[in-house]
Amino acid sequence: MNSPFAAVAGFSVRTPDWALAAAAFAVAVVVLLVCYWQTVQSLVWAWAHDGTYQYAFLIFPLSLWTAAGLRHRLQASAPVPSLWGLAAVTALVFVWYAGRLLEVNLAQHFAFVALFPALVLACWGWRALWVLAFPLGYLVVFAVPWGDALVGPLQDITAHFSVRALELIGVPVLLNGREIITPSAVWLVAEACSGVKFFIACTALGCLYAYLMYRRWWKRAVFVVLATVVPVIANGLRVCFTVLIGETWGLKYATGTDHMIFGWQFFGAVLLLLLLVGWFFRDQPVASAYPPVPGEGPSGARSVVWLVAFALLIAGPALASGLVPPAPPQTMRLTAPTIAGWSGPQAAAGAWRPIFRGAAGQVRASYQSVTGGDVVVFFHAVYTGKPRRGHTLITYGNDLYDSAHAQILSSARRRVELADGRSTMVGELRLAGATESRLVWYWYCVDRHCTRSPALTKLLQAWSVLRGQVPRSSVWALSSSLAGDDADRVRMKLHAFAQALLVPGASDVQAQRSADLAGSRP
Repeated sequence: MNSPFAAVAGFSVRTPDWALAAAAFAVAVVVLLVCYWQTVQSLVWAWAHDGTYQYAFLIFPLSLWTAAGLRHRLQASAPVPSLWGLAAVTALVFVWYAGRLLEVNLAQHFAFVALFPALVLACWGWRALWVLAFPLGYLVVFAVPWGDALVGPLQDITAHFSVRALELIGVPVLLNGREIITPSAVWLVAEACSGVKFFIACTALGCLYAYLMYRRWWKRAVFVVLATVVPVIANGLRVCFTVLIGETWGLKYATGTDHMIFGWQFFGAVLLLLLLVGWFFRDQPVASAYPPVPGEGPSGARSVVWLVAFALLIAGPALASGLVPPAPPQTMRLTAPTIAGWSGPQAAAGAWRPIFRGAAGQVRASYQSVTGGDVVVFFHAVYTGKPRRGHTLITYGNDLYDSAHAQILSSARRRVELADGRSTMVGELRLAGATESRLVWYWYCVDRHCTRSPALTKLLQAWSVLRGQVPRSSVWALSSSLAGDDADRVRMKLHAFAQALLVPGASDVQAQRSADLAGSRP
């Protein structure tokens, strides 16, 4: 009895236990792909449309290839289906269902990929899971698009590293957030300069290389650490050399096509050097014999585990198909609030335009201080009901600024002290645009709970939906232009505006069922 998986992975099917186990796993994989096909399409779309994850097309083939190399070791023990595998499948199906319910792609992607090791445990048992630990772990870590959160920290590390390197060389330089100021120009370490693509791809290649080249665990650990540290250092040096080229030979040699060619050549040279260094310390391959252990085949009771696993896989999409279609998005007419001590609201001008698509209602207005004449732009958007496609507060494409016209120089958090002794935490973005720099304060609210964290906002939405409630989510943002080194003065201005806005009952927006701010926690 041969199965598709057995043919691909090279399993010998001379023993009935592995023949049945391989067939069961093959059926489980087919069920997984068919029932979760929308998640597969979403995952492939993320790989194809985000340059950071294009390497992920190789992860499944590489994982299967490394698993095939372990087939003889795997066959040394008979498969023993595990009830713990069923528990893992149940938990991951629930995670997928929650992600589908809340339109959280990351949860769906993770659950789908993690179901492969869970099915190995359910169909083949703990011994098989241990033998296939690397290919399965490699699959889970690198097939899921998770690296977006690294962009900001890598930008900061690159900016600080390159500035320190330029100072050691003797180039006059100043660091302003993510701006590198030299006598000839102002260089911005933008998102594309964070090096996240090279970092993740190099880490993925480094893990595979360490697994194939070394037998000792400490050698593998050292090389993986090098594969994560070297790309960060290399990207800092690349930015440093780019600035140095611009300072020495002119900006035309450090920008445009020359800049891109230099970057790829530099990264390619660094990667080749890393692999060559690792090659000299490789361990010699050791041929190991794993004689098959005769098995009696899975017992009838344990074989039931396979059928239950199939049923659990089908249960998630079946339950999701029974979800009540979301009601059409409610349209809300929001009016800008009246703020004590500030004249307005007036139509807002300027380049700062937050992007929040699918909102039930949003408002953007400008205010001017009656004392100092300072101008603050206010933005508020509301989403009603549970998150759903095209109507989600925290999702790809929704942002507090237009990335085509501005870049983040720095980010921080600030505490707003209120008149009644309470306080609330807000996030701060310092933006650099083509015509102006701005300071932005923002926070999110789900019902009466407010936070500056998008991740916590998602969790609050999930908790509200799982309790059977209908969440009401919103984003609040304040912005004012920066001129020179007046950041502290602008923060005082935003603080005064936020204090007036956060007073319960102070705004017309709150009168229209917006109780978010009145209940914000310290």
